[in-house]
Amino acid sequence: MRSGRSMRNALGVALSLAFAATNARAQPLGAEGQPIVTNRYSIDLTQGPVLAGSRVVGLAGTFVAMADGIDGDTQNPASPAVRVPYSYSDVDFEAGAGLTFPGGLGNSGDFFNSGTANPGDDNRTHVSAGNKLYVFLNAAFNLQIDRWGFGVTADLQQYSLKRPGAAADPKNELTAQIMQNHLLSAYAFADDQLVVGIGARVVTLNVSTRQTILSSGVDALNTTGVGVETGFIWRPNGERVRVGGAVRTAVSAETSGRILFLNTPDVLYVPQRMTLPWDLSFGTAVQLGRRPLNPRWVSPSELLAHKRRYLAWQARERARRTREALAEAHRERREVAELERVLEASDRAEAALDREELERAERDVRKILRSRYEAMPRFHALLTSSLLLTGTVPDGVGIEGFLDRTVQRSGQQLSLSPRFAVEIEPIAHWLQARGGFYFEPTRFSANADGGRSHVTLGADVKVLPWDVFGTFPEGNWWRVTGSFDLARDYLGWGIAFGVWH
Repeated sequence: MRSGRSMRNALGVALSLAFAATNARAQPLGAEGQPIVTNRYSIDLTQGPVLAGSRVVGLAGTFVAMADGIDGDTQNPASPAVRVPYSYSDVDFEAGAGLTFPGGLGNSGDFFNSGTANPGDDNRTHVSAGNKLYVFLNAAFNLQIDRWGFGVTADLQQYSLKRPGAAADPKNELTAQIMQNHLLSAYAFADDQLVVGIGARVVTLNVSTRQTILSSGVDALNTTGVGVETGFIWRPNGERVRVGGAVRTAVSAETSGRILFLNTPDVLYVPQRMTLPWDLSFGTAVQLGRRPLNPRWVSPSELLAHKRRYLAWQARERARRTREALAEAHRERREVAELERVLEASDRAEAALDREELERAERDVRKILRSRYEAMPRFHALLTSSLLLTGTVPDGVGIEGFLDRTVQRSGQQLSLSPRFAVEIEPIAHWLQARGGFYFEPTRFSANADGGRSHVTLGADVKVLPWDVFGTFPEGNWWRVTGSFDLARDYLGWGIAFGVWH
């Protein structure tokens, strides 16, 4: 009897759960501010503030036209194939990493610009501060082979979200992690004046009860989606202007659409999907001053082509003379084996001398290219601008609304973000400074404060000479790069290390 009653109870619970899940999926999303009682919605993953490398943040995100080096990979898929003037070899690479702490001012931070920042209101969900981990990590690697370029980037956003006034329970304290990877391939056409790139944008969203990257917890949501991105850069050799653009398709992924913590005050309706909407960006860069913006990149192979042809001709001539000498020895019935050994030894010695001559020529070419780059005037004023258009998310809800179980509509309208910045080198060979402005439109129709204006600052400081035990060229210096991003209810700052150029 007990066994039968237990089975009936279990069956009843299962049926009620199934009915609740079916009913939740069928219901439309309710009105603004009402509890979420349906799975029929999507989390809008749109990134409001500029989260990227320190130079990009300092330039207010106006990097779609410049897009050189690993900082450009997240801004324009054509970036990996853009050759910088300090690239002295046909096969080159660059790697780097950065750390940014985006957040708020005191307890009033509003990272998402949802309008929920109110330190006096304990009933509003907010991004946790204090002892909660809230960071942005980025790492990138580029490989260039002649006119081809390949890039891999990994960006991790992690922040803790807490329901204020609620009990200290894992159900009320969730950590969201957004991992965005870019896998890029690009090629430079027309003497490197037109660079085109294409790639995949892979986005993973994980929401769980874990409190740090390393600790374990219970997953509430874990899903991955893939989109396509493409871009171009026009950089006419010898001119002072660049133009660039990029377009990315939406990334959308289905989820389990589960209902967690059913029959409790903390019931959580997991959305049917997460969506990073499509976006389109276009920008320009103009450089004033004596320093050139688009110096023609000279391939070392081009400078060594004549020397290689000459050495190849010498090798063919040695082979021809060897054949003629052996043929003559055969006709005169002389000892051929000994003569062949002597000729082969002579050929090996001369080939070794040719290799040494080619290595000397390669070193000389690197010195010439390095001297040419170091002789470039340093003074410049780089003016950059861009415009970012971001698409909509049907039935979109912000991450804060998802946690708070409250309808917080996000992404109902297109978002347009204009951006402007300037970069100079006030202390030649020691300090580069940059600053900019961008407007961040709100994604939330209920945000009475609307969009907000950001002011950004950044600098590169030359700090330390070190060739890392001969890994880098002699005379190599390292730099520290810092950035600040200040807006209403938002303050972000970042730091990175790299080679001074």
